[in-house]
Amino acid sequence: MKKVSKYIVISLLLLLSLCCVGVLYLFFVPNSTLFNITYINMHKELETKEYETELINKIELNSRSYDILVTSSESDKVSLKAYSNSFGFVLNKNKSFSITEKLDNGILTFSITEPHGFAAKNSSYIELYIPSDLTCNLTISNTQSKTTIDSADLTIKDLKYSTKKGDLELSKGSILGDLTLNLQKADAKITKEFTTNENNVSLSLTSGSFKAPKSILGDIEVTYNERGVIEVDICGDIRVNQKSAGGRIYINNAYDADIIAGDTLVVLKTVTANAAIELTKSGSVTIDSINGSASIITNSGNINIGSAYSTLYLNSESGNINVASATLLVSITANYGDVNINFSDYAESYLHNTNSRVLYATIKNGKLTATGIEHIGETQTTSTSSTGGIKINGNGRAFISMLNAYGKNSILGNNGSVRVVINKDSQYTLKTLSQNGNVRVNLTQISEYNGYTTKTLRTTNVNCSSSTNLLNISTNYGDLTVLDTNFA
Repeated sequence: MKKVSKYIVISLLLLLSLCCVGVLYLFFVPNSTLFNITYINMHKELETKEYETELINKIELNSRSYDILVTSSESDKVSLKAYSNSFGFVLNKNKSFSITEKLDNGILTFSITEPHGFAAKNSSYIELYIPSDLTCNLTISNTQSKTTIDSADLTIKDLKYSTKKGDLELSKGSILGDLTLNLQKADAKITKEFTTNENNVSLSLTSGSFKAPKSILGDIEVTYNERGVIEVDICGDIRVNQKSAGGRIYINNAYDADIIAGDTLVVLKTVTANAAIELTKSGSVTIDSINGSASIITNSGNINIGSAYSTLYLNSESGNINVASATLLVSITANYGDVNINFSDYAESYLHNTNSRVLYATIKNGKLTATGIEHIGETQTTSTSSTGGIKINGNGRAFISMLNAYGKNSILGNNGSVRVVINKDSQYTLKTLSQNGNVRVNLTQISEYNGYTTKTLRTTNVNCSSSTNLLNISTNYGDLTVLDTNFA
């Protein structure tokens, strides 16, 4: 066994020695080739001819990995310059450095062949010169070129950019038309010095990013996203339709949101119109302020809403739901997460707007805490769904604070406790029932000291002899507590 190991070591050393000799041979013998491999040490500059602008309506630039600079031309013509400073080992077929140029039907195409392999590009670069008086479409395609558009005099119509991991920076200049970006692993950034014009954006990412923290954009459509990051200041609609999408979306001000994704973290500071968001995996949603209606569904992610000025339909399988300041109807479905709903002090009364201060909720095993309610409604059950009222299934608990009880209202509890605090001046008919839980009802208008503890159905007219306002509360094994604000 020792002899075999010895022979293996000797063979490996001989192989390594041969490799070293081969490398030295390629390095010291210019233009030599060994096993179809050659060594390059290139210092070469190439320039294209100059093209008249009146013949051009689109420019295409195809390259590999050399850095690209798009800038304004000192002349009134379009041209390109490329410099190769590569060195290293490459296959014979990959050692060439050249430019192919073609003008056909208004499309000017530059294709750069770059040496590549086990070779460093060093300070190699490509410079595309466009006159400031030419406004045309620009298409750039590469593998991993860092690309910069940096000239305040340049104006581009539509920009299409495609890469695997070549970063893009729109540093100076302006764009009039659409942005179509296939970034994959690359990062794209629009600086505040680059002028946008409410441009529509189409994005495709794997793990890259698109950041426009100071830009005003039009509609943004995300055609593909694995775990990329999108950060935008102001945009029109934000649209995503990919159930497996991950990553993060952060927008300071969006007009409308229409998102179907998976693990995506969605953060929208302000939504001017509506939001329809469905996250199928662990993604979460945060909206600081929304003016229109919202329909939001998550699986295990949280839903956080700051100020809402229209109706909310919120559904989470196991995430928490929080609404800091609601005004109109809030409809909640939650199985395992906790729910916190607070109606704004400035919300209209239900008496003036029958869609105001309304809460419908179906909770299973979490805890519901809600304040500022005036109408809960009765549970309306069909063959496929139930709406209205507050229904607590399983071991869920409810802590409800009501300004009033207008109309017909029902709270149906199961094994968890239900506690209701209501304004002492409200006029309504109260009905309470618990099959097996403890009961405590203490209202200013009840003559019994410390209220009553009757488990069987009991009806009490509060601040009135009769009323069309009804509050019906029942539990199964859960405790039932009703207090007015004098005793809470």
